[in-house]
Amino acid sequence: MRTALVVGAGIGGLTAAAALRRAGIEVVLCERGPQLRAAGFGLSVQPNAMHALRTLDLGIDEELLRVGGRARSFTFRRRDGSDIRRIDMAPTDAALGAPTVALARQDLHDVLLAACGADLRVELGAEATGFAETADGVRVSFADGRSLGADILIGADGINSVIRAQLHGAEPPRPGKFVCWLALAPFAHPAIEPGASIHYWGRGARFGFHDIGHGNIYWWGTMTTTGELAANWPHGKHDLLARFRGWSPEIAEIITATPESDILALPAQDRPPLAAWGRGRVTLLGDAAHPMLSSLGQGANSAIEDAVALAHALATGGDAVTGLRGYEQRRIPRTRKLIDGSRRLAYLEQTRNRALIAVRDTFIAKNSEQRLRANLFEPMTWPGLGDPAPVAALPRRLSTLERWHWTADRVAPLHIVARVRVTGGLDASAVRTGLDAVVRRHPMLRTAVHSEAGRNPRFVPAALRPIPLREVTSGEWTAEIDTELRERFAPDAPLLRATLITVAPGVHDLILTSTYVIADAVTVLSFARQVLELAAERATGWVAEVPAPAAPEALFPKPFRGARGMAKTLGLLAADGLRAKGARLVPTTEVAPAARFTKPARRVIDGHDYAGLRQACRERGVPLRSVIAAALARAAGAEAEAPRPDYSVGVSVLFREHLHHPLDNTRTGAYQAMIALPTSAVRPLWEAASAFDADFTARLNRREHLANLGSMGFIAPKSPARPERTVKLLDARGPGNLCLTYLETDDFPARVGEWEISSPEFISGMSISGMMMLAVTVGAAELSLNLGYIAGLFGADRAEALLDTLTRSLRALVPAPESTAVY
Repeated sequence: MRTALVVGAGIGGLTAAAALRRAGIEVVLCERGPQLRAAGFGLSVQPNAMHALRTLDLGIDEELLRVGGRARSFTFRRRDGSDIRRIDMAPTDAALGAPTVALARQDLHDVLLAACGADLRVELGAEATGFAETADGVRVSFADGRSLGADILIGADGINSVIRAQLHGAEPPRPGKFVCWLALAPFAHPAIEPGASIHYWGRGARFGFHDIGHGNIYWWGTMTTTGELAANWPHGKHDLLARFRGWSPEIAEIITATPESDILALPAQDRPPLAAWGRGRVTLLGDAAHPMLSSLGQGANSAIEDAVALAHALATGGDAVTGLRGYEQRRIPRTRKLIDGSRRLAYLEQTRNRALIAVRDTFIAKNSEQRLRANLFEPMTWPGLGDPAPVAALPRRLSTLERWHWTADRVAPLHIVARVRVTGGLDASAVRTGLDAVVRRHPMLRTAVHSEAGRNPRFVPAALRPIPLREVTSGEWTAEIDTELRERFAPDAPLLRATLITVAPGVHDLILTSTYVIADAVTVLSFARQVLELAAERATGWVAEVPAPAAPEALFPKPFRGARGMAKTLGLLAADGLRAKGARLVPTTEVAPAARFTKPARRVIDGHDYAGLRQACRERGVPLRSVIAAALARAAGAEAEAPRPDYSVGVSVLFREHLHHPLDNTRTGAYQAMIALPTSAVRPLWEAASAFDADFTARLNRREHLANLGSMGFIAPKSPARPERTVKLLDARGPGNLCLTYLETDDFPARVGEWEISSPEFISGMSISGMMMLAVTVGAAELSLNLGYIAGLFGADRAEALLDTLTRSLRALVPAPESTAVY
């Protein structure tokens, strides 16, 4: 087992101990004091740190809400007590996916210590004096003559860190040029409502209250002065009262009610950002690495982020040194921004310049709520555990394509389902292990979509919650698909759910269901593969996080982005209007948008027919996809009372490889767009397929599918409550009237661990997008044809007849086996 010495038992050190132990690393916590006790008075654990703590899955966030007070409002006031601006924190909490909790530092300390476990080894009175690296570890020396060794050393020993001094040289902290007074006290006052955080801003001075629950408040004051005076403040409580005379009366009341011995005066200090934190087997954490001024309230919060990121990097980054450097690479850019941002904000907060004060206060009073919240969001947003420069940060607004999928799904379910046959000793416990690891791996499975009455939807982080797993003890998987295509996802639940079906002893079907908001056929089948692989690995600890990509449109090649992309869209829309579209299937009945549910029907071509069909396609030089599209048009003509010579067939293009930086199948998202074109229903099938392929390939090479996505912004409903205009347009002209998605699964493993894997396939819902989607999965041994159709628009008898005609047409292309007569 890997071992770690953590020097310093503050908030960062304790979180590191809990996180490292969660990652399976043996920890020795070294504290210079004679007991484990928190220094300081109060603080706020903000949403970014709450999300970091949630990744430990130790219930720490619930404990903080129990011992502290949830921040419910944030108010800026003038020194006389009049409001500059009051901000309700509920929308911010919803947008960031976690609350802010104000509490006593000692209470946070106690919760973190409990999370470390009763058997944590703690060395008290251990004042570090230096360290030395050895061939296979590092050894720390202490002032009392002790020394301890471990595989790695984490310096979490504060702004005057001994470990930092040895790594980077001893320099005094950088003065912030203001003094801070801090205290905790029991106090109630009409000016301080429950959950309030109130900041009184004056000229070169400020005062603040935080309700920390249970009848207590944390208060603080600041005053601009020299760095030398702030570091050696000579005055007491009487002087403090004089400095805030004339301010809102509750300020004098709380200072008077607080014993002088309970008021701490400290200098505001930080240090310039470091380009590197550690070397070899040594690194830094929290204030030892990046002390910052208190203006953003991110000192303790960023230390918590550090600790979780460190444990994750060590658990997933290979050897110890690689893990430590990966942790630093991940954290240094983020903490540099916090140091610099805190110093800039402190300058505005503590300025004595009257003109600048007027601009500052006007900005707060008059600016839009959206802009103020945006300023709050960045430091309070959890950056996750993925690549050093994640492609996308949460929260973020849904893109046009994502908003279309979300809006359609809110009107009627728009789901994507994967099925995999597993032979061997698979049980629900193993599947649960894999599911839990997958939700830790993918940030998009820890998100929810929040909106304002259906408008402005955005992805926000959500609490780490288990992916729902349903067990079915007997039956065929096709019987469960109707439920999966119809049943909505619960609010704030993971956008993935699983069903494990026992078909026979030792034979199981694993079904995963997601939504097009975050998944296409590639994504949902990749989820199934990852669940099985992580289950086989028994991945119960940290797993390497796959960062959430940016919105699909942001990843398009440059010609399809911005103004150029819009021009392409408009040009193609204009040209497309001149093309013959082909005939369309006529709906059986009218169905209201909210009543549109997808029903499944299925056929399989395997054995000799499947092998012969693929061989015939190779010999003719016509892709199987184009053959199926032509056969689908022929089936549509056969079922029509008045058949037409051609039918419009839409083919969904899975376009990950067409992006500016192509994405592999581990990245979540729906990278799917449609190309629709008229397809002959009367010409010989090979001829029709060849003509279709030529037209389709030309359009694919022009990337018409990417340009077509630009039209989504023109046709998408403004909100799920008003879909009628869009549905009417799609019913009349949309590409989803008769369409297919084609996916080859040659790279899907035939074995994972002890399990044999077969028959990976998918089926797609339709919602308001159209009438039907034929999901075509090309496997190693079979061709599965899963038709998802809107019940009512297309009857079950029509669906079955369409599939029968389609499969007959495909089988008719297979050459008859040569006779082997014996004479």
